[in-house]
Amino acid sequence: MQRLTMAALAGIALLAGTPLAAQTPEPPPRYTFNRVDDGFLRLDNSSGQVTLCSQRNVGWACQAVPEDRAALDSEIARLQAEVDRLTTEIAALRAPAEPPRPPGDLTPRKDDGKVDGKTLTLKLPSDEDIKWARAAIEKVWRQFVDMVAEFQKGAGRKG
Repeated sequence: MQRLTMAALAGIALLAGTPLAAQTPEPPPRYTFNRVDDGFLRLDNSSGQVTLCSQRNVGWACQAVPEDRAALDSEIARLQAEVDRLTTEIAALRAPAEPPRPPGDLTPRKDDGKVDGKTLTLKLPSDEDIKWARAAIEKVWRQFVDMVAEFQKGAGRKG
């Protein structure tokens, strides 16, 4: 009777066009293997245990990979401290820079700009002073250009 029921179910599944295997999902495999130089690393998907499987003289053997949790915790702590330090450094670099402070003391002098009891004043040049300086510089420049021209003429005759 059970055979008849199973056969009827299989027939119904075939008639419906859906494979019987598609109706029941297959559980994931218990182990996952990854190739390494010495053999394979086997990960137990249910417990998380990692073993190294390698070929020996008598066949294949698997040994549990030791997990040094203290070393992992110390590396995590070191990396977290480095992340914190770098975050602080980046924040300092992004912060607007304060204007540089002058090296000396800028408090006003008590003598109020006086030397030997006399007040110092700054006298700017007048327009006449500027015209005179400009004329003097132009005169010196023309004399210099004339000297260079005479020198080039004399060098051309001797050569």
